[in-house]
Amino acid sequence: MNENKLVYICSPYAGDVQNNVEFAKAACRYAMKQNYTPVAVHLLYPQFLDDNDPVQRATGLSMGHRVLEACDELWLCGSRISTGMAMELKEAQKLGISVREISAEQIQGGISMNKKYGVWAMRSAGSVCGAAQSWCKHGGKPIEFDTMEQAESYAKQLNESCYSPNVNYAAKEMEPELNQGSGFSIRM
Repeated sequence: MNENKLVYICSPYAGDVQNNVEFAKAACRYAMKQNYTPVAVHLLYPQFLDDNDPVQRATGLSMGHRVLEACDELWLCGSRISTGMAMELKEAQKLGISVREISAEQIQGGISMNKKYGVWAMRSAGSVCGAAQSWCKHGGKPIEFDTMEQAESYAKQLNESCYSPNVNYAAKEMEPELNQGSGFSIRM
């Protein structure tokens, strides 16, 4: 069992940030599915550090190296090694931390990467029942759409036909679901 192993997820961040962040999230989900505990500092530090500011970037890399010291393995994810990844790889080798190469195909095959979309219902604080948010459901399960356009169309229909000044409907991407094989699922 690998559940106690802490793995440092090393994947690109800069460049196509949106796709790189989605890939890093998928790598973390893949690690979870393998019963590892993933750590992806490049998903955390850009939340409060500016990657375009050289001083803040250096600070983030330094803090990431400190986190790496606590990890059992470094997972080099995908085929492209960015400058920051090369620095993390060098640091792992210096610390004697084992490095494992994980291909994009492994990561993307590890969970369903098909995006699903739903309609998010938002009730305002002005409602008699107070503020709340939830997926629109049918039969107790969130209604899923294959495209954002389908979800947007359904949300528009609800906003027009079920008008309430305190409720608004909006299309939203749903997080992939990991099926753990034991009859339960985890929504990320």
